This record gives sequence, C-alpha cells and structure tokens, in this order.
Amino acid sequence: MYDRYTRREILRLGFAGAAGLALTKLAPAQQRRATEGRVKNIIFMVSDGMSAGVPSLADELGKLVRGKGSFWHQLLQSPDATLGFFDMASLNSLVTDSSSASSSWGSGSRIFNGQINVLPDGTRLTPIAHIVKQAGKKVGLVTTTRITHATPAGFAAVQPKRDDEDDIAPQYLNVVDVLMGGGLRHYAPNRRRDGKDLLKTYQDAGYAYWNTREQVLSNARPEKVLGLFYDSHVPYTIDHINSDTLRRTVPTLAEMTRKALEILSNAPNGFLLQVEGGRVDHAAHANDAAGIMWDQLAFDDAIEVVFEFVSKRDDTLMIITSDHGNSNPGLNGMGAEYQESNKAMAQLQYAKCSFEELPNKLRSATSADDVRTVLKEQLGIEINGEEANALAGALKGNLPPIWNRQHRNLQGLLGEILSNYNGYGWVGTSHTADYTWITALGAGREEFHGLIRNTDAFYKMLKLFGLSHKNPSMTPEEARKYLSRAPRIRTEDWA
Repeated sequence: MYDRYTRREILRLGFAGAAGLALTKLAPAQQRRATEGRVKNIIFMVSDGMSAGVPSLADELGKLVRGKGSFWHQLLQSPDATLGFFDMASLNSLVTDSSSASSSWGSGSRIFNGQINVLPDGTRLTPIAHIVKQAGKKVGLVTTTRITHATPAGFAAVQPKRDDEDDIAPQYLNVVDVLMGGGLRHYAPNRRRDGKDLLKTYQDAGYAYWNTREQVLSNARPEKVLGLFYDSHVPYTIDHINSDTLRRTVPTLAEMTRKALEILSNAPNGFLLQVEGGRVDHAAHANDAAGIMWDQLAFDDAIEVVFEFVSKRDDTLMIITSDHGNSNPGLNGMGAEYQESNKAMAQLQYAKCSFEELPNKLRSATSADDVRTVLKEQLGIEINGEEANALAGALKGNLPPIWNRQHRNLQGLLGEILSNYNGYGWVGTSHTADYTWITALGAGREEFHGLIRNTDAFYKMLKLFGLSHKNPSMTPEEARKYLSRAPRIRTEDWA
C-alpha cells in the first residue's frame, strides 16, 4: 500500500509509514460521521480462537519471515483506533464455542453452546443478515473454514445443532450475496447425504459459482457469488505457502476479502460483511504454534485490505476481534534470565507444515530415529531420544503418562515436547474464557470502547445502520431447566 503515497508525505508524517497517513486521513471522516448517526457499511472481522498472546507473537514472527510486523499492530498505535473487549460467555458456560459466540453477535441473545440462533426452548431467533437484507443492504460471508461452519452461520442461519451443516448450506440462499470459503461437501450432490445439488440451486438463483483462485483474482464482479475453494476447510496458510498446487488454486483470505469488497461496494444501500480467519482456532486446538502464527498473519493481510477500503470512506465501520481464546498459547521464558526466549520463538520460521499434515508425514516413521528425522525436516527442530521414543509410541497408540488429560493425544504430546524448543506453552487443547480484543476504526467506532457484553454488538450494529430489532432472550436461571437438551459438539474437525 505504500506506493499510493509520495515519499515526502510519508516522511512528513513520521508515523508508521503510509499506514499512519491513511489513519490521519480517516480522522475527519470519523468526526463527521459521529454526528450523522448512521453507518452505511460494517465489516466485522474475526480471528477465531485467537488468545490474547497471539497478535504480539505473530507480529514478531512476521518481522522474521516477511520483513515486516503486523498491520494490526500499527493500527493499535493509532489514536484513531477505538479499543475494547468483549465478554463472550455463552448462556450455559463461561467458556463459549464459536456457534454461541457468533450467534450472540448475530442475534443479540446468549444461547447454549453448540446451537446457532436458537434458544434452549426451541425459539428461533432472527439473525442480523436477515434484518439488514430486508432493509435493502447486501450481505457477505468470507472465511477460511467451511462456509457452513459456526462463525459464518451465526450471522445468517438458524440451526438447533451446529454440526448439521448440510441443513445450514441452503439457508444462505438469497440472504447472503457473497459467500467465499471452504465447504464444497455441503453443496455438491455427490457429497451431501440427501444427494441434493445445491450448486445448481444457487446458480439457478443467480449466483456465480466459483471454485478457483483465478476467478477471485479476475475482474469479474457478479452481483452474487458462491465461492467454494475446498471440500472441507481451506488448508492452513503454512501448508498453502509450501505447496505450489495450493498457491495456484486456492485464494488467500486477503484475496477473498478484496474481491468481496469489490462486489459489495456497489450496493447502493450498503452492506454487512463478516470476515473470519477460522483456522487460527483449529491450530490452537492442535497446539500447533507455527500453524496459528501463519494463519494469524494471513488474517492480518485481510485487515490491511479492509483498512485500505475503510480509509477512503466516511461511511464504513471496521471491527476486528475474536470470539474466544483457545489453549492460550504464550511464549515462556527460556534460558537464564529468559535470554533464550527470542531464539526459541524464532524456531517457528523453519516449520514447513501444519499439524494437520504432519501426522501424514510421520506415518512412514517406524522408529524413534525416524520421528526425529521427520521433525527436523518438517519443523526445523531436533528433539532428544526420550522425546522421540514417546512420540514413536504415541504413533502406535501407546501414549506416555500425561497428567493434563486434554493433552492425552498426539497433538497435545507434540505441543508439550516442542514447547521445550520453541517456547510456546499451552494450557490445554480447548477454548478458554478470556475477554477478547476489539479494535474498531471508521464511522461509529466509539460504540466499541471498553468492556462490552457480546450480545450488545448486535444492537450497536443495528443502531449504527439506523435499524432496530429485538430478539427474545433467556436468563441463565430460565435456561437451567433445558440444560439436558444442550447439544454435544463434535471436535474431530478441530484438532
């Protein structure tokens, strides 16, 4: 983005390069918009499962592997950024899952984990996508997960069980104008349980069906798009950058986001766009430090794309946040006086694959020495003999004693062993109850200052759009009698 500004402008500014200049230009527009009371466009960005320690560590890794820190880090230094936190508790737990988290933003009501915009007694809530669509706005969902997954679904679908993604897939029809992500298996007739051809259904309704990166990078701007670029979740960024095939065929989150903005910016009455970096969460479940950092950097690239759009307008709000923490990765103090911490963190730059791909590479390992060789080749880390023996046994189903039960699996064991070298420690392999960061920029940003209950985001967004809607809700006491109905959530897609 630096080539949009002259060297004199950048030097005169003396702040964070061209990003600071763009922020300076944004301020007057924000001040005007604060008195107008309405916002035309909202872009809601979610780094799913991002614990509080992730952005700072991604900033440092970015300097090592890309020669620049994170763009979000620059935004956080600006006086034009409003900072806050979300209290993301669900109706039945201090620890939320993604479906209840996104539903709280999408409906203004807390619900049970595992459900999407449904109260425990079965009452169906009206998602925000339906409300803004009826008001004449357009809607977009962009994600690196399956498009039918919990976070995108929370803005546009109603489903008693989040895992019923075949049933979520048709609900976006003529509600969401731009859909981009993974999840072909829930649309293709040969992949759906009922054999329905939702690809044809969407195309008959006027959607352009895209399945290649080339289409995303083209000049095409159809009114409606169903973009499905992988059968399940889009591959991890670390696998993407190390595969010629994936780089050629699968678009990045930033590329999908840019195209969605190109299409939605033509909406005369404005739009609501959710952008999710969903695989940060999956890497956290797997205790995959390199996987988290690279997907966070990919999310950061999307932040820069969105900011470029917002900085040129006085009618658009940009919100950057997370739905919950996950496994709480943090860089431990390493060595005497912690002097080895930076060196340990730097080990991540040598990783070549995610923990999703690593087990496939370890299958050929028949001995502890083979395990050591694979880890050295794929992660750049040389573990000791005792650790290699433990992993070799785990690959055959014989886990060593591990007192943290969440870590009694191959990924948990890998995370614990590798933390001795890369310094990344983990509290478990599941979501955590932390408050989540909010950074808001652009028109109406002041609404997101301080500590905010998750459900308030729904009402704040509608207010800024000049709209109103009240969904029913329940207190924890009222919901208690329905606890036996809370769905059980599958986790095989996470870790």
